[in-house]
Amino acid sequence: MNQDELLKSLNALRKDGRSAEALSMLRDSLRRGMLDAEGIDRAGRFIRREFEAGRIDGKPLKILLLGQCTTTWLVSTLTAIAWGHGVSAIVTEGGYDTILHDLSRLEGSASDRPDVVVLVPWSARLIHGTAALAERIDGELAVWRQAWSLVSERLGSRLIQTGYDWVAAGPLGNHLATRREAGAVRAVRSMNEALLQNLPAEAYFIDLDQISGTIGRNTFYDMRRYHWTKQPFSEAGLVALAEHVWAGVRALTTGPKKVLVLDLDNTLWGGVVGETGPLGVALGESPDGEAYLAFQKYVKGLAKRGVVLAVASKNNPADAREPFETNPEMILKLDDIAAFEASWEPKGTTIARIAQTLNLGIDSLVFFDDNPAEREQVRQALAEVAVVEAPEDPAEYARALERGLWFEAVALTEADAERAEQYTVERKRRELQQAFTSMDDYLKSLEMTAEIRDIDAAEMQRVVQLLAKTNQFNLTTRRHTREDVERLLADERSIGMTVRVRDRFGDYGLIAVVMAVPDATSERGTLRIDTWLMSCRVIGRTVEQFTLASLMNRAIDLGYKRIVGEFIPTKKNALVSNLYQDLGFAPLPDRGDGIVRRELDLSRAEPPEHFINVQAQVNIGAAT
Repeated sequence: MNQDELLKSLNALRKDGRSAEALSMLRDSLRRGMLDAEGIDRAGRFIRREFEAGRIDGKPLKILLLGQCTTTWLVSTLTAIAWGHGVSAIVTEGGYDTILHDLSRLEGSASDRPDVVVLVPWSARLIHGTAALAERIDGELAVWRQAWSLVSERLGSRLIQTGYDWVAAGPLGNHLATRREAGAVRAVRSMNEALLQNLPAEAYFIDLDQISGTIGRNTFYDMRRYHWTKQPFSEAGLVALAEHVWAGVRALTTGPKKVLVLDLDNTLWGGVVGETGPLGVALGESPDGEAYLAFQKYVKGLAKRGVVLAVASKNNPADAREPFETNPEMILKLDDIAAFEASWEPKGTTIARIAQTLNLGIDSLVFFDDNPAEREQVRQALAEVAVVEAPEDPAEYARALERGLWFEAVALTEADAERAEQYTVERKRRELQQAFTSMDDYLKSLEMTAEIRDIDAAEMQRVVQLLAKTNQFNLTTRRHTREDVERLLADERSIGMTVRVRDRFGDYGLIAVVMAVPDATSERGTLRIDTWLMSCRVIGRTVEQFTLASLMNRAIDLGYKRIVGEFIPTKKNALVSNLYQDLGFAPLPDRGDGIVRRELDLSRAEPPEHFINVQAQVNIGAAT
């Protein structure tokens, strides 16, 4: 079915009252890359009409586009890109070059507040202004600072700032434009550097100069459109920009993908190891062999920045492991792999097992396999897995993976850099567990210790990052900004703490965040848990019991008589639906607001048992 036939089928299904079927077909088509730029725009308009007609259920993500240029066509393109990634997004736009006015108008209107605001500059004033370049940069920067303040501090929305770009080098030519301060290229690069130096830490930056350079400015821009409508992007440029905006939205709201699942034969090396043996696979010494090595180097780089690596191979287990163990050309080693699945089962089955082993949602995974039949099987079996359309030439593997923007992040922390190693160490813990018949004996053998710390400036970036992307072990999934956290904890009777855990294998890092505040809706003496989230890597190791025991002691020292825990059900957090019940909290009456509440009487409750010793307390006034 070609694109026109597909879109006609969608309209026919809608007229026949089968909108859900049409929307599902459209999502699948977008996931598979079946639509060109024009088709993506038409798909976005189709989805917007379905929203307006009330035929799309659930709470959509609200995205506001504000630009110094026209953004009308970006609205439908971004709507379609989000839909193809499994997210319902209501995308709206402000007026032409009325950014501060539009943001001020939204201030104080809770129902109109967007989840994410995207700011799109245009370079006309910067490049063609008559003042000195430093003055032009200061003038532009002053506008953006006001906008950032309105977005973050007053609206409480997340922020994406797009950088400036140049369309042509201008009258100075290509060489002088990069050396003279009056040139367009120099002006744009200096402006972007000023943006990066001043941008709020929690904001996401889109480097427009880099994006247009990658696909070519002649392809990315359409100046005829700009002269007619003040919209400078071509159809292909709109799609590329929308994809990068969506990567930013994902980074800010749920975080990047966490796991790269790799095939082996003809993916990490050339040939079939079961036929050639571990030393006979293609690695180096030939163009294809060099391409496979280059891909391994790229993947190794992803692991170093925190992407977790896994293997799903149709192979005999011993054959699959042998190149890692005996081939000296291998860049990747078994210690780089957090979950290794080699069998003759369907890959949808083994990938689901990898997600279960790592205690991560299926939607955290990206799958790379050279075989189109395997990719199709995974698409059909596990729709939430991101499947990379691998090219035939292994020299293009890294670029194909990079194009998906799956691992784009707002910033990298020490915890990100340590994540891959932590999951690899976790594999060793699982292997140890198999040697014990008693879970208690196994937990004791881990020799776990914890550090409890008040949420302070040093912890803030990591806390906000976890709030944005932790879904499964998250009782409320409230997406608090840095300003929200500071406001919640400003009351001296509030409690905000983090928990770090180590065991004899290594450091889990910061794995739990709790924020509890005086409950304004209950009698004095009630502490309400606003936020409780944990890393899924520590589920079942009594960290939740330890965290509650620590919170109980803090609450008692502050004079509280009871703790109220809140659970807001989502599609992702069913894992913790019974947590408060299992920890001894009693049910409270339903208020009809979708929040399940339970209460713990501190005068009667005993701290739950756990297998964790306190190693250190930082900025904690009460003993635990």
